[in-house]
Amino acid sequence: MCFLDAIHDVRPEAATELDRLSRLLPDTGTLPVEGGIEGEALRPLDFSPLPDGPLRAALSDDVIATDLRRLASLQQDDGGWIVDFTSHSPAGALEWRGYATVAALKVLRAHQGGSAQGAPRGE
Repeated sequence: MCFLDAIHDVRPEAATELDRLSRLLPDTGTLPVEGGIEGEALRPLDFSPLPDGPLRAALSDDVIATDLRRLASLQQDDGGWIVDFTSHSPAGALEWRGYATVAALKVLRAHQGGSAQGAPRGE
């Protein structure tokens, strides 16, 4: 879905497939990961991290606002974010934590638009 969201403007057939797949999302925009750890899920901002993507139309403003608050609340005291899936080694966990932190900051900053809601600490 993220791929189709990204190529939406350059490949006309992407719009049709994106529309078809987006109808499979639950109203909450959250899909539990089958076989994942407890609480592991794909969430609305995983599917549609940026506010101007075409997939955003499939998710309500309330769902996005709730997920922005959830994401902001997961920031740790050291300023970083953790991941909600199992890493296979301590080094892997640290690497994924860096990735999760950069991704969270990108998403939260993209959604600031004049509002402090969802802003990372210290912003």
